[in-house]
Amino acid sequence: MLDVTVKGILYEDFHTVIELELEKEQEKNLPSNLYSIAEASFSSSCNIRAIWLADLIVGFLMYKFDEVETDQFDCTIWRFMIDRRHQNKGIGKKAMALLLGEIKENKKCKAVEIYYDERNVAAKKLYTQYGFRVVGMRDDGDIIAKLSI
Repeated sequence: MLDVTVKGILYEDFHTVIELELEKEQEKNLPSNLYSIAEASFSSSCNIRAIWLADLIVGFLMYKFDEVETDQFDCTIWRFMIDRRHQNKGIGKKAMALLLGEIKENKKCKAVEIYYDERNVAAKKLYTQYGFRVVGMRDDGDIIAKLSI
């Protein structure tokens, strides 16, 4: 069984997180982790996490809660990546389960959205396994998938 955890990023983890890599063909799908961490610093509702395999950081994620009505929130997963050297081992599947568990702790959250490139078959497969359903397309051409909680 994989020892996967999702934890907040500490100062001493910063360099490891920004040095995580995607496969070359995946790089067009996500901004760098450095860019994402900088972007998150401008939003108090953004959450960033490292994905750990035992004592090794192997991934990064970022999500944000947005108020859609008084006392009701939706969540958007903005980033979800596993380092190229650790893909196809089940880590992403376990990390997604942990992330959704964390998001569901916000009892006011009613839905989770995630965006992905339609050519990203692995992402589509992972998100579909957790019940995300395609609901549209963004202006930039990414698929919008939604999960009701």
